[in-house]
Amino acid sequence: MRTIVAIMAMVWAAASATAEDIRYTLTPQVENGALNGIAVEMVLTGEADGETVIELPDAWGGKTELWRGISDFRVSGQGLKLDAGASPALKVLRHAPRAALTVRYRVTQMWQGEPAVTGSNEYRPVIRPNYFHLIGWAMMARPKWSLATTATVSFRGMPEGWQLASDLEHGSLSLADVLESISVGGDFRVLKAGTLRVAIRGTWAFTDDDFIKRLQPIIASHHKFWGDQPAPFLVTVMPLQAEVGSMSLGGTGLNDAFAFFATSNVADRQLTRILAHEHLHSWIPRRVGMMPQGDADPLEYWLSEGFTDFYTYRLLVREGMWSVEEASRAYNDVMWDYAFSPVRNAPNAKVAAEFWQERAMNDLPYQRGLLFATLADDRVRRASKGARDLDDIVLAMKRVVDGLGKGAIPPAIRGNFVAWAKESGVDIQDDLARYIEKGETIALPADALAPCGVIETSSVAEFDRGFDGRKTILNNNIVVGVDPNGPAFAAGLRDGMQILSLDLSVGRDSRVPLTYKVRANGVTREISYLPAGKRKVTLQELKLKPMSDEAVRKACAARFAGSG
Repeated sequence: MRTIVAIMAMVWAAASATAEDIRYTLTPQVENGALNGIAVEMVLTGEADGETVIELPDAWGGKTELWRGISDFRVSGQGLKLDAGASPALKVLRHAPRAALTVRYRVTQMWQGEPAVTGSNEYRPVIRPNYFHLIGWAMMARPKWSLATTATVSFRGMPEGWQLASDLEHGSLSLADVLESISVGGDFRVLKAGTLRVAIRGTWAFTDDDFIKRLQPIIASHHKFWGDQPAPFLVTVMPLQAEVGSMSLGGTGLNDAFAFFATSNVADRQLTRILAHEHLHSWIPRRVGMMPQGDADPLEYWLSEGFTDFYTYRLLVREGMWSVEEASRAYNDVMWDYAFSPVRNAPNAKVAAEFWQERAMNDLPYQRGLLFATLADDRVRRASKGARDLDDIVLAMKRVVDGLGKGAIPPAIRGNFVAWAKESGVDIQDDLARYIEKGETIALPADALAPCGVIETSSVAEFDRGFDGRKTILNNNIVVGVDPNGPAFAAGLRDGMQILSLDLSVGRDSRVPLTYKVRANGVTREISYLPAGKRKVTLQELKLKPMSDEAVRKACAARFAGSG
């Protein structure tokens, strides 16, 4: 569920030598009725000094060596000589000064089969016989120029009967827009509702119309909060293949689109949350400050991802799309994962360095950032005696960026946040040093979400099912991998027993018993146990008040929504 938003600094960087238009043309390559590649043509004027460097796709979104999906690279132009660059992703073109250059290459899929659950989103080009799914960063070559350079993109030769949807189908594009784009074609179903387009393929538990109706109020609520008018926005929906019993969903927010990936059994609550999260990336971080450049980008993911989750929850409650119970459950899920994270206290520099290498490191900025946003919201409310909250800060950050002249460099996102927190009466620097940079455990005040309830702190054992659930499912529910030192073994579960019904989505809290009906030697019996592991951690949980009284419910909803 990562969105890659490192481009802002590059967009405003000075052009190296030129700012001429770049003209791209994308053409599907079909053989015997099946798509097998995308032909890309890039036309540009070479630099005045006779040397133009072309960058191929390389690393993006945790995917590396993307240049391996590029083949048949050819260039034509006056006096041209093509040399290898310092890395496989760089090509050096030597040519007559300001020569007209035409670059051609072919994009193919770098692996076999359909997109599947692998632990990360599939951002690489997907090119199947009956469709394609392309993210600009992963397949567009470009000159090593400013990302503010103007560009045009056209699609040609679409097979008869194919649908096309892209957020490049409008004018006034920059090179940044080209890279921050999503284009799909083939057996997608393309739906329109006002300024929203959805391109969806595959079979889902929801209908296409249901998906649109779920998304529209989310988008409307975001424009309302940020004070912006509706604008064209594209959502692409791609199914993922998965093992029986597994579920996955994720996405990436782009300039005016987001790409959504999920298994067909995606849960209703999770679907709403991920759609809201990704659409909010249209503002956070793009519209509230400049992210660090290059490898330093993950240093501020606590803000770009964690604050996005904070406003996902807040606005879903504010617009009545989530109940207070759903918001409470979402908060408790995060606090649980944060408490049991094996990397909870990793310093920020280590998180940034290992963000794309380890799942726990990938998850931590979301958890840490949401809790830090909650803490900052509480700090501002207390300092202002309830007159202000985090909303005032992020909206002020946006006004600063919106008020800049064309080509002006936005303030660094952290500096913008710190400045407006101080303006609101809170010096947040010490909290940033402790909880973000050093990685100290964030402990929310007991009344941080009052009047909804109390945030209680307790010591809880880690969840331990006591056997290998996934391998057991793949073994037709014949139990595999019982830990002789674990709670399941102590309760009588053994390898070779058959569990009559096994759902791995059931079970998370070591304080709640697991109960299985098992069969062994022709006898069926019930085994029940507490799935408590050896390790214990300090856990915070929101204990929600009873909500039978409507006044209590309204007061709690107002608190979650930021209006109480």
